[in-house]
Amino acid sequence: MTYCVYTDKETLDPSPEHIFPLSLGGHDDFVIDVDRKFNNDIGSKVDGKLANDFLVLFDRDIAGAVGHSKKHPTPIVKNAKLTDGTPVHAKFSKDGLLLFDLRAGKHIERSDSRAQQVQCNNIKIDIDIDLMFVAKVALAAGYYAYGIDFVENVQADEFRKIMNLDKQNLPKSSLARVYSRFHVPEQSDDMFHILKMMSEIGNCSSVIIVPSSETFGVAVAVLGKFLGFISVPCNSSNLLNEGDYKYGHCIYIQDDQVKRFSFDYMRLKLLKVLEK
Repeated sequence: MTYCVYTDKETLDPSPEHIFPLSLGGHDDFVIDVDRKFNNDIGSKVDGKLANDFLVLFDRDIAGAVGHSKKHPTPIVKNAKLTDGTPVHAKFSKDGLLLFDLRAGKHIERSDSRAQQVQCNNIKIDIDIDLMFVAKVALAAGYYAYGIDFVENVQADEFRKIMNLDKQNLPKSSLARVYSRFHVPEQSDDMFHILKMMSEIGNCSSVIIVPSSETFGVAVAVLGKFLGFISVPCNSSNLLNEGDYKYGHCIYIQDDQVKRFSFDYMRLKLLKVLEK
């Protein structure tokens, strides 16, 4: 029997779960065991959707984050039009914008007068997928870092509510505090700025875990871009808070390595960067 933090149950059919999929900057050493069926379902519902999010595709293209398929990701709008109504595929790559004329069956030169403006239709961005992924990573990374202490002291069901978000039947109440990737901070919102800078400082996928006196907060960045933050109630006095865990725990997947530091260490590192 293996405990699955996603379902909060033991499973007879465990499988290794990349806490960050390879397509989102993950690593084979940053894994936990979870229930196989649930992992397959949630991987399609959350990981797959985020990996193909139009905005995330730009970062995957730049980073060359290909995942198991080895297929290079590129943002493409398939139902675009030029100023004269010519239907085109608009491909946004790190090398620039490429336009393919669907009628003529060839690429259009950027010097072509018709290519001065492109109308892009049907671009879909799932507004909730960022926090669903952050909640999923919070569960996995929390268990990875703190083990059974995470299960016994953190109200992890609040993460599960968000990870399993049913938009047709939204939960009536939640004790979680959240920041999405689209959060507009107030002038006094210092904690948001600190978490955002700390999660992005390594220009890689990262998890910043911050237990305070009564809460357990997790900030997540994907391929160097802040994705979101969720904080839920917990009894932090029972969580490790010394050495590599002083004030919290930070995990960065950088240079093909899983690097782990205390929140205190990264706080001081960030201060040095800001001083410069």
